Amino acid sequence: MKHAMMLSTVAMLALAATGAEAQTTLRLACPSAADNPTCLAANRFAEEAGALSGGSLDIQVFPAGQLGRGAEAIQQTQAGIIDLVVEDITNYANFVNDYNIISWGFTFRDQDHFKAFLESDIETRLETQLREQYNLRFLSVEWAKLPRVVVSTKPVFTPEDLKGLKFRVPGIPSYIKTWETLGTNPTSVPWGEAFQALKTGVTDAMESPLDSIVAQKFHLAAPYVTLTNHVFPSITLAINETKFQKLSADEQSALVEAASRAAGYSAELATQTEQTAAKKITDDGGFVISVNSAPFRKMLAAKASEQEADGLWSAGLMDEIQAIK
Repeated sequence: MKHAMMLSTVAMLALAATGAEAQTTLRLACPSAADNPTCLAANRFAEEAGALSGGSLDIQVFPAGQLGRGAEAIQQTQAGIIDLVVEDITNYANFVNDYNIISWGFTFRDQDHFKAFLESDIETRLETQLREQYNLRFLSVEWAKLPRVVVSTKPVFTPEDLKGLKFRVPGIPSYIKTWETLGTNPTSVPWGEAFQALKTGVTDAMESPLDSIVAQKFHLAAPYVTLTNHVFPSITLAINETKFQKLSADEQSALVEAASRAAGYSAELATQTEQTAAKKITDDGGFVISVNSAPFRKMLAAKASEQEADGLWSAGLMDEIQAIK
């Protein structure tokens, strides 16, 4: 009897150990504040992945750049130090050169053109390069953000108003080239220090998705928000490819479906912010400026061929993208 009880105890412990081993914990890096739409979507992804996997996946979301931001977080995901990362797709220009073309101002005619690019064979080709060369797999490239606009300490109506401004840009080649072309003095300031830089005069202006400007309260430091809509951003969700291949087929499917559901949720959040952003900015004492984008677009279009010739992106890529209907 005693032997039977011992066997039963051992069996229960074995089952408990098996159950514990069955849950896979994945760490996800989010660059934004916890209440930013990007991190809200990341939390929705974590919830959906847990439910769809029957509890075998435990996604832990680390907001506010706790695990790093931008290229740093992507590199750590590549190395397997972090499992998952959400970042603007333009950050991958530091890895696959052709992603630079997304953040060259006014590459895309409108949001529909950009969406068609994200669903095109061109983008699939870039994803394949990222996976094969950098061990990174996109689970989604379509988490929504509002268009990128300018926030500044003085009003901007035309390209002339940008001349000489100390302009905070991300450390991505095409962003730097874009704002040099428009006459600013591009300045490197970490995202976490961008508000203080505007407030203290270290920078005069910066650009960011409209929803991020509201969420990060940049308009309280620089009250003029100019709706240039020069880049249509998209948030990507990437996973370390080695880690992905170690998951079961069911877990892989759960991640892909959870990422898709989170994309839908991010679109809802973007729509909500779009409907309230202007009122929030003006209620806080700021100003929203609508502009004719044609002069900005003309300056950048004239220089695009030079950037292509200099190797900022592959020869012929701009024409290939413009041919997308």
